[in-house]
Amino acid sequence: MNILTKICVVVLVVLVLFASVTVIKVASVPQNWRYYYELEKEKAALHAQGIRLQKLLTSRQAAEIKDLRGRADQLAIDLANAKKARVPTPEELRTRELAAKLDAQNTRLTELQLNVKAMSERNVTLQGQLDKSRELIARLQDQNRRTTAELTQIRGKFEREQGLVRALQRQLQDRDERILELEKQVVGGVVAGKGAPTAAGKITGAITAVESELASINIGSAQGVTRGLKLYIYRDASFVGYLLVDDVDEGEAAGTIVEKQLDPMVGDKVTNDLLK
Repeated sequence: MNILTKICVVVLVVLVLFASVTVIKVASVPQNWRYYYELEKEKAALHAQGIRLQKLLTSRQAAEIKDLRGRADQLAIDLANAKKARVPTPEELRTRELAAKLDAQNTRLTELQLNVKAMSERNVTLQGQLDKSRELIARLQDQNRRTTAELTQIRGKFEREQGLVRALQRQLQDRDERILELEKQVVGGVVAGKGAPTAAGKITGAITAVESELASINIGSAQGVTRGLKLYIYRDASFVGYLLVDDVDEGEAAGTIVEKQLDPMVGDKVTNDLLK
């Protein structure tokens, strides 16, 4: 519904209201009704004529609007055809080229963003695997350190036992040599007591002091220790070395530590016979 139609409707409503008021007045005033009837009839005729003029004006305006719309549509078609037929300027060509490049760069940027995202996810996965590998390596290194420590202890124990075995072998060798010497003395009538000094029985004592390569023990001549006697030094089941007695008193003695396998300590045991 256009504006002219709305105006016509409003005018008709006003006329209807006015006619209604007139009819009411005529009905309420019976005298001179003929006069008022004719008067109202003329007014109605005038209003009807106004309405016809208004309708004619509305029709003309509608026709003009339709014509204007047709012209506008035609102008739009002509403008579109003109745009199609118009040769683009260098600036427009450059703009189109830049727009195409921008679209290509945006597409490439999107691909790169997707690649970066995929690489980030892969990096997270690889980082997790690397952390697990590091934990495994740390556990293996810790296990390797424990194994190395145990191997070192075992090797040290083995070396100490080897030292003890060597000491026993030397003691056996010394005993064999002593037996040969005694046999020679018996056969040749040699007086007992010549040669290396020996003890009558097993001698056992302990180191009371250690300084550099020297050590003192808590046994002396009263226990059968003599100068030049070679005593074994041991700690638990480990062979430490030899003590070659240089100085002897009645209750103590001192000497030089030779062929040591471990560092002597106060409290280490000494003996002349490891087999007894």
